[in-house]
Amino acid sequence: MLIEALIGGAIWGSAEMLKRGQGSSGKLDRIFRKCGLYVKYDKKEDIPKLIRSNKKDTYTEYIYRIPEGLGFKDFENKREVIENGLNSNSEQISLSDLKGFDITGDYKKQIKDIKKRKNSQKEVVMTFDKVLKVKVFHAPLTDHLDYENNCQAWNVPLGVTRTNPIKHDFDKIMHMVVAGTTQYGKSIFLKNVITTLLANQTKNVSFTLIDLKGGLTFNRFKHCKQVENLTSDAEDSLKALGVINTQMDQVMNHFKVNNFENVREAKIKNRHFVIIDEGAELAPGIEKDKELREIKNRCEFILSRIARIGGALGYRLIYATQTPYSEVLNHNIKQNCDAKLCFKLQTDKASEVVLGEGITDAHHLPFIKGRAVYLIDRKYIVQTPMIENDYIEGVIEDV
Repeated sequence: MLIEALIGGAIWGSAEMLKRGQGSSGKLDRIFRKCGLYVKYDKKEDIPKLIRSNKKDTYTEYIYRIPEGLGFKDFENKREVIENGLNSNSEQISLSDLKGFDITGDYKKQIKDIKKRKNSQKEVVMTFDKVLKVKVFHAPLTDHLDYENNCQAWNVPLGVTRTNPIKHDFDKIMHMVVAGTTQYGKSIFLKNVITTLLANQTKNVSFTLIDLKGGLTFNRFKHCKQVENLTSDAEDSLKALGVINTQMDQVMNHFKVNNFENVREAKIKNRHFVIIDEGAELAPGIEKDKELREIKNRCEFILSRIARIGGALGYRLIYATQTPYSEVLNHNIKQNCDAKLCFKLQTDKASEVVLGEGITDAHHLPFIKGRAVYLIDRKYIVQTPMIENDYIEGVIEDV
């Protein structure tokens, strides 16, 4: 009787959904209209037209023609509203959900699993390539990702998106800004970078680590021979940065004499990473002490120079802060760091300071440790990997 009632209910539910247009495509059509994502002209309405849909294992993709007068940005700005609309209520069980139902198995468990799947939080990813592609994922992005070193050369594991693992190549995109509220993954990512490069480029990598949170984040790396300097205050940081500034002049002179344009042409294998945790502590714009402000001004000048010309000379800058205000994040540093990794932030404005005008995604990230916005030539929502201190200690011991 249970199966007959279930199938009967499913058939009724499916018919009702068809009549009311309650499938995801029908809901999307209504949400688009309620969001104002249509164009009126000559007393007619031009709405996004569904061209086709493709059902995959983990998501369904809906492909639309966008009406003239609307752009992808209009839809992207409404992504959160669209996602909330799709999650406004659970859908009834339909015949397609009963595919593979085992009539000899545990009815209650199978029904419970179907309901759980139906009520999973849907997530929306939109892209545009002549047509609007809306991917509706049936379950959220994982909220935990274990660290795995599956990288080579100057790549580091950045995490996973909704569809793919993703890596960052520091020999292609040389400098990065990392931002985020405390405890959401910023420092763990920095340790991920250092550990991966120690393991993969033991003989070719060197570091200047500027740890302005009491020296705690990078302290476990202090005995690595690859770490040339580890500082925890502005005065020592200026000394370390002064050494790098002099080195850059020497490398530049060497290149000029030999007609080299960059480290690749010069066949120099070494890369020197300058990694700063809590850049706000070097920001002169918020320093009241006159003498200390001058020290921080000189630090900021050298950091800006590394960001502007250091890439071709073999230097890499990773500038991290949990207080991303315009007074903290120097414009020249930001503009020359082509990669941005931004964890949860508290305001739209803070997100825009890091990611650019109108990009407020970091404010609207869920309260999940390791969840971030990765921005290069395009934008990704990623879950970054969690690297354990025991693993780091093992790598340090090996190198």
